[in-house]
Amino acid sequence: MSQRTFRFKLRSSHCPPERGTRDLVVEFLSDSGLWEPQQLSFTMPGFRIYLISLLLCQHVYLVANAHEKGIALQEVQADFNVTTSSEWIIEHVQGDFRIRIERNTNASNEVMAYMQERMKLCPISKNLPESVGKTITVTPLASGTRTSAHA
Repeated sequence: MSQRTFRFKLRSSHCPPERGTRDLVVEFLSDSGLWEPQQLSFTMPGFRIYLISLLLCQHVYLVANAHEKGIALQEVQADFNVTTSSEWIIEHVQGDFRIRIERNTNASNEVMAYMQERMKLCPISKNLPESVGKTITVTPLASGTRTSAHA
C-alpha cells in the first residue's frame, strides 16, 4: 500500500444573535465504510487526534473570519481528506467547506477569497511542511459561487 487516505466530515450550526458554533459534529470514515462520530478520548489514535485538530483549526478560522467580515453564518458543512504516505507522512490536505449564510449577507467573491486566505494562517496548517499540498475551498451555499485557495 503506497498511500493512506483519512476522510472526515464536519457539521456545525451558528444561531443568532452571537452566531457562535453550536452542535459541532465531526465524523470519521472507518475502515468498515461507516461514518463514526468522533469524541476525543485517551484511547483515540494520536494521529487521528492530530488530523481532527487540523480540521477544527480550519473551522475556527473560517468562523472567526466570517464574523470579522460580517458574514452571518447559519451552518458549516465540510469534507476533509488527508492523504499520507505508507509511513504516515502527510502528503496532501483537501478541505471543502460549504457555508449557509443569511440571505442579506455580503458573500462576494472577494470576501470568500479573503476568508480562504485567512484560513491559511491556522497554526496547524502553517506548521505542515511546504511539500504538503494543501487545498481549501469555501462555497457559499446561498449563492452557489465557488472560490478556492491553497492553504
